[in-house]
Amino acid sequence: MRSNFRLLSLICFVTGILNLSDACAQVQASLSMSKREYIAHEPVVAAVTLTNNSGRDLLIHTEEQPGLNWLDFEIKNSRGTALSPLAAMNFGAVRIPAGRSIAKSVDLTGAFRVTEPGRFRCKAVIRLPGGGGNFVTNTTYFSVTLGRQVYTQRVGDPALGNVREYRLSIHNSARKSSLYVHLVDIRTGRNLQAFRMGEVITSKAPKATVDRDNNLHVLSLSAPNVYAHGTVTPAGTYLGTKYYKAAAGRKPALTTFNIGEVVISGGISYDPKAEAQSRARLRKLSERPSMTFR
Repeated sequence: MRSNFRLLSLICFVTGILNLSDACAQVQASLSMSKREYIAHEPVVAAVTLTNNSGRDLLIHTEEQPGLNWLDFEIKNSRGTALSPLAAMNFGAVRIPAGRSIAKSVDLTGAFRVTEPGRFRCKAVIRLPGGGGNFVTNTTYFSVTLGRQVYTQRVGDPALGNVREYRLSIHNSARKSSLYVHLVDIRTGRNLQAFRMGEVITSKAPKATVDRDNNLHVLSLSAPNVYAHGTVTPAGTYLGTKYYKAAAGRKPALTTFNIGEVVISGGISYDPKAEAQSRARLRKLSERPSMTFR
């Protein structure tokens, strides 16, 4: 009698493994990061791609019992310590048509402490509803760095009455250098925003100043003979970037008037997108076959 019970238990165990393997074969999942290196406090974005090979449409959702998300993440630091979630992540249901793939991007900075410098490894856990089983994706790696600080300036926020600090830094990767602005609340020490202002040529140091409204203006060399002018408000709003080229031998520069207004002098406005479109049109014309008249 006891041997029969053991045999039945073994059969159930093996059947459960086969069912789980079958479920995992029906849905393939992979994990990737938007990039390998991040500057501290910028969004760390992970992308989960799910492929449905079941031959039928699948609806993946979070069940009330046991109340776990259908999608979770496991992140460990360089010491192998698992990071505890700072906040719950709730994901809505997703429908995957048969034979199709979907990709879901998730910002991990709101749920895990991945804002401090270090190396991390991450994998995603997918739970199929209806006892379909759980499985994990591949493990992917990323690092967080501070960058090289090149400018700081404390300002008041007229709207809230707080003191904040602009911090301008350069992050060097293997192939390019990028310019970042951090906005920090001095009272709490909390990093409020991190903006990537674009690529920068480090042979010419970026210039920065604030205007009468305490907006930060940054002028940097983004490409040969192309200068980028970006603006950030003390409320943490990035107002965008405008581009300039040298005019009549004068290079663009930040100029502050007596009334506190900051403008670009010595440069002419330049639209890199319009130039790229113009080059594309010329290239298409040059590729047209020549016509011969007889």
